Order: sequence, then C-alpha cells, then structure tokens
Amino acid sequence: MDAAADADWAISLNGLQGPDQLGRVWIAQPLAIGDDRLVFSGHVANAGNGVPVTIKHGNEVLASCIAAPGFVVDVPARKGVFHVCMTVRQDQGRDVICRWEVVDQERQRLSLTGMVKRGGPSPDIPATGAQTLLGRMGQLFLSNDTNDSVAQFTRPGVLDDVSVLSWTDLFSRFPAWKSDFGLNRISLLVAPAKEEILRDYYPFPRASGTMFDDFLKRFRDEPVIMPRWELWNARTLSFAETDTHWTDFGAMIAAQTVLQRWELPVDGMPSAFAVKQKIGDLGGKLHPPSSNFELCFNEKMSDRLVFDNGIHNHGCVRIYRNPTAPIGGKLLIFGDSFGTNLAESMSYAFREVVYTYQPAGVDPELVAMVAPTHMLLQITQRFIHGAQATNHSIFEKGRSKIARMGEAERAKTLAHLAATPEAFRPLVAPLLESR
Repeated sequence: MDAAADADWAISLNGLQGPDQLGRVWIAQPLAIGDDRLVFSGHVANAGNGVPVTIKHGNEVLASCIAAPGFVVDVPARKGVFHVCMTVRQDQGRDVICRWEVVDQERQRLSLTGMVKRGGPSPDIPATGAQTLLGRMGQLFLSNDTNDSVAQFTRPGVLDDVSVLSWTDLFSRFPAWKSDFGLNRISLLVAPAKEEILRDYYPFPRASGTMFDDFLKRFRDEPVIMPRWELWNARTLSFAETDTHWTDFGAMIAAQTVLQRWELPVDGMPSAFAVKQKIGDLGGKLHPPSSNFELCFNEKMSDRLVFDNGIHNHGCVRIYRNPTAPIGGKLLIFGDSFGTNLAESMSYAFREVVYTYQPAGVDPELVAMVAPTHMLLQITQRFIHGAQATNHSIFEKGRSKIARMGEAERAKTLAHLAATPEAFRPLVAPLLESR
C-alpha cells in the first residue's frame, strides 16, 4: 500500500487477512471536491475480473464500486475514520474482507495528554454523560463515565489512601473467610477493561504507571487473577465491537483462567459457540444503534437458571445448576455486570453457581446461607479505585430497590418472589421483611 509522504490522511492496512492475493494495492489520498465531497481512488494489481470495493464511515456504507483494476468513487465528506474494504473470493469459495483504515489528520494528532494540559475537553469526547468513543476498525469504547475510564487508562496515577485501606482490609479478611466458611479457594478476579486488551484500537495511548498498575504492584502477593494475556491471545473474539463487556467466549477464557489457577479441571468448558448479532451497551448509544456479530453460548442458560430474585444489578441473586458439570462443589460469585456471563461460564464447570451483583463486596449473611465450597470476588478494572461494599447486605439493597419501585412493578416483583419454590425461600424471605 502506497500513500503520499505529506499526507493529510494516514492510510494503513487493518484487514482480517493480508491482501497477498490482490498483489500490490495502491490507495491514493482522498481528494476534496468543494466542502461536501471526498474522492477515493486506487489501483489493484491482481484485480482479475474486478474486485468489489466499499467505502464505509463507522458502520455506514457510503459507496460501492469495482476495482478493475483501478477505482474512483466520491462520498460525502466526513471527519474521523473511513474504511476502504475489498472483497476477495478465495479458491475455497470463501469471501475475505481486506480493510484499509483512512484517518484524517485531526484524528491522527489527537492526544489526550494535550487535552489534559489544556484543561479542556477533547473534541471527540462530549462534555457530559457516558458516551461512545470511536476507536480503530469500528471498535467502540466508553468515555465520560463516572469512573473516568479514559483518564484511568491515559494518565499516570496511584490509588488514593481510602482505596488502599479498603483493598488491604479486604485481602486481610481472606484467611478468616476461608476458615470460617470452609472454603477450598477464594480469589479476586479483575475483568480487564476493553481498552486494556484492544489498546492498539483505542484512540489514545496507554500511560505507564497508571492507577491500575499501582494496584497490581501493591497487591502482587495477594490472590489476584487478571486474565490480561489469556484474553489478549483471542482478543477480537473476546470483546464485542459495540460493547464494553467481554463476550461469552471472553467470559469462558476468564473462567478457564480461574479454574487453572485453582488447579481445577477445565474439560467441561464449551468448545463450540454460536454467532449472534447483538446491539451492545455502546452500540445502543449511537443513532441509529450499531450492532455486531459475536460468539455466544450454544446452550440455553435459562435451562440452568433455577432461581432469579428478579432484581436487576445491585441486589440481584441468581442460581445456575448443571448436574453434568465435572466439579461437584458450589461456587459463589460477588461480581458486577462482567459477572453475568462469567457465572454462566462457570456453570460448565461447577454443578451449582450462585451469582450476586455486588462488585467484590462480600455479604457474610449470604455466604452463610449459600455455604459455597469456592468463592470468587469479581470486579471490573475501572472500578478498582473505589471502596468495596464489604459486609453490605445484598438483601438490604434488594429491599431498598423494591421500596422505590412504582406500584405496578413492585406488585409484579412481590408476586414473583411469592411464587419462589420452597427450596429457595431463605433467599426470598429477607426481601419480604418490612415491606
């Protein structure tokens, strides 16, 4: 691929596969026609009977043409990132998409370090509210969230004293919890941020000595599991383009990492996945919404879900049972939204998995009620700067949520709880107190 040395646009190959079968490909600098059109042109050495070319901006197709061997096509002028996509039919009859990324000079020079020094917002990051940040090759990332995840990734920093004391206290409790609750294993699993795994797709460079680096250094001798490199080996399959969370496939890799660290068998983990189209939490913020195809579990997890108290996020308790799983113990997970499909992944290994939404925050009352053999505290990378909800009651959070519901929703939730089978009544009774 050739491009002018004094380019206003940076052009680079970022396809699923190299363009060897196309021979030498030349893509010219886009040329402006007035203020509202851009002309893309190029030449394909081994064009054969013609190579289909598509010009995209984000997920929007702006134009299509045929390189035979050259092509010229004009599109609406836009800022940011374009993709020139060529479709190649291989001998086996399989289509391969080769993609070139065309990035304007403003986007190429964008530097969060400069933004911080100026003290003003980046033109790519709106002033208020959690937003979607466009990365390379259509990858979406989170920005302007309450945890300031962009700054966590791009600025050096250390944990504040409150966070250090909170984590130190949490880890100091592990031996007593293991003894008092009869646990075989207890560990903390940190779910890596998407930008940690797909850092070369992220529009800003990673800083050295970040707050997360400080966390890992301070607590390197504690039972912390961070599957950064395990996920890196299959990273474009482990994180969805339009979501902050790992895919079911990524959750399975994290689960395998925990099992291996605990010296437990991983042979029950799935080897085949379905491909499904989803609108992620980031894609849903776009107008129109953007979707992607990702690897999902083949099995219906609803068949394993034997209990769900019907409360979303904080206060949620779910139980999965899989009588064919190789490990006869019971796993209790205190986690966040990454823990949802992590729990489903663990149901391939453990015959019973209990998941509750309280990031790395242990509720001793629930532990005593569940009587697990293994306990996993899970938290997302961008949450590590805070203090864990240790000793906070899951049931108190549930009661508080029910009290704040509208009349119709509360009636529906209470009816759902009242219909709970007798075996799970101990998990329901605390939610019905003082209603």
